[in-house]
Amino acid sequence: MLPNNCSTPLEIPIPTSSKFKVHHSICIELQGFIDRILHIILSVESSRPNCTLAIQALCSLHFTLDKANLIIKHCSEASKLYLVITSHKILSRCEKVRNSFALYLTQIQNTVPISLVAEICTILHDLNHTKFSLEFEEDETRKILLSLLEKEFSDSVSMENAEVEAIQNVALRLDIKSSFSLLVEKTSLKKQLEKVNKTNQKDKELLQYLLYLLIKYGKFIFQFQNGNNVCVNQVNIMIIDSVEPIVGNL
Repeated sequence: MLPNNCSTPLEIPIPTSSKFKVHHSICIELQGFIDRILHIILSVESSRPNCTLAIQALCSLHFTLDKANLIIKHCSEASKLYLVITSHKILSRCEKVRNSFALYLTQIQNTVPISLVAEICTILHDLNHTKFSLEFEEDETRKILLSLLEKEFSDSVSMENAEVEAIQNVALRLDIKSSFSLLVEKTSLKKQLEKVNKTNQKDKELLQYLLYLLIKYGKFIFQFQNGNNVCVNQVNIMIIDSVEPIVGNL
């Protein structure tokens, strides 16, 4: 059994994939490793290892599991806009967790019962061949937001036009398609603003700007999406009209 001072609780709830706001594939991959490594930890602990290195590695695995769970929790609670634009941080955190998992599993590999060695080898193989990456839509959305943040505008009209276009495209890609989903996004940003460290001015300014975009241009999101639906319906009607005479001739 692990000493009390290094046995950390693993009680952070892991949401289902449907609750991940963004980075679904990353979270599913990460959660898979969490489940498999937790099984290893419980099995090793039940065998009561006497090796100091193994005990220290188990302690470190507990801490690393907590970090992995926090990433998943963050992806289920934070703003979609914020998650996308800071996705490089998520990827970096995932890579660090992956490397830590591999390091500590390697350390305990030769101290565990033989029945667990093959299982640890398989996990290590998968860890070493896993590369966390953004989905196409996430990457494109991030580019849109970064372009908006980095661009310099000659006048306020140009800036507002660019902001409207950006928020419309981003909302469509991130599935912000209803008043409720827009409200959820605003609420997430407000909660993050309440928690943001006062010394982290850059993060605070980013959250404030994203919230400003949604408050100012929220109504344009639905106008844009409704317009797209009208266009699709018109195309469908045109197709049906062109097909009917052909069918009639048959």
